[in-house]
Parts: sequence; C-alpha cells; structure tokens
Amino acid sequence: MLDHEHLWAALDKVAERHQLTPSGLARRAGLDPTSFNPSKRFAADGRPRWPSTESLAKVLEVTQMTFVDFAGLLQDNTEISGTHFRSFPAYLCTSDELREVDLENLSGFQLDKFCDSFIFPSSQSEKFFALEVSSNSFEPYYREGQILIVSPESSLRRNDHVLIATKTGDLHCGPLQRQTNERIEFRRHTSDDTSRVVQVVDLVWTARILWVSQ
Repeated sequence: MLDHEHLWAALDKVAERHQLTPSGLARRAGLDPTSFNPSKRFAADGRPRWPSTESLAKVLEVTQMTFVDFAGLLQDNTEISGTHFRSFPAYLCTSDELREVDLENLSGFQLDKFCDSFIFPSSQSEKFFALEVSSNSFEPYYREGQILIVSPESSLRRNDHVLIATKTGDLHCGPLQRQTNERIEFRRHTSDDTSRVVQVVDLVWTARILWVSQ
C-alpha cells in the first residue's frame, strides 16, 4: 500500500544517493527548488501533500533510475539494481581551463591532454567530462568549487540544465527553456527575468549537465 511517509522517505533516499538535498533534487529535475522541502509535505490544515506523478517522472529521468528501483526504496528494499552507481571515467578540468582550450578540439572530445582522471557513478556509457566551477560566472545555478558532470553527447530536452560554448569563447549555463534550429533559450533564475537567447550560428558545442556535487 502506498504510504505518504514512505513515499517522501524514498525521495529523500534518492536525493541522498546522489549527494543532493531535497531542494537540490527538485532543482535538478527542473522543478521549483522548494517542491520537496519538508514544509511542503503537509498543508496548513495538516492534510498530507503528495508529489505529483509528473514530479516523480522527472526525478526518475534525471537520476537515471527505474521505477522498479524506486519501488524498492518505497518498500525499504536494499536489493535494488543500483546500476546508476556504476563508475565510468571522465576527465576533470576547471571552468577557467575550459575557456583557454581550443573549443573546436573540445567538440571532438579531446580532453585527455589537459584533464585529470575522475570517476562518476552512472549507468550510462556515453563520454563525460567533469568540470570544477572555478569562478562565480555560473551563479546563481552553480557556485565556485562545485563539480559538474557534463555530457557533450546527450540530446537536450526542455528543463535540462545545459552548458554551451560560443565562438567568442564564452561559457553559458542554465535550464533549457526552448531550442529551435535558429536559437537556444535559457530560462532565467526568476520568473521576472528575461530569457537568455543564444543563436545557433554562434555555438561551438552544447552539453547536458547530468550531475552536480553539493
């Protein structure tokens, strides 16, 4: 039987396994950062609030977790597949170093010449690189010192957190709002902010941010 307390506990376990807070998990899934906060789990009159099926679907998507595994957490079953904890090599560099390399080479994934070895737990077999944020230019989404796991091979979808490089040598990141053949639009930090628009002709490469350290 589906239980309110166990459902929220399972979401907390998913966040913990990915080294995220509940708000960090909500943000990574493209939701309002307060969606999974404990204060949102009950209404003012004490009635329980449940996460929506859409929210659960987004969490499973961004964590690469199957519904069977999530059901195992609901049942407090430790015998889940755990495939999203397998390790693959990536290369670690800082955002400052990334700005200094030949971006055309980066689009061919020539990262081993300037990056150290890094291991990222994931079930995917695509190529990754690990990016250490070394300035405040990625705020408010990411702060200095955080590690981003980035995949240049992943297809981009609405609400994905995306990193792009332009021909001017600039790096931009943020939640993807819209992508057309002519341009990419980023959703800004608040609803009052104007979307950031980058023309496709100005792009060198795009990459999906798969995971963020806390």
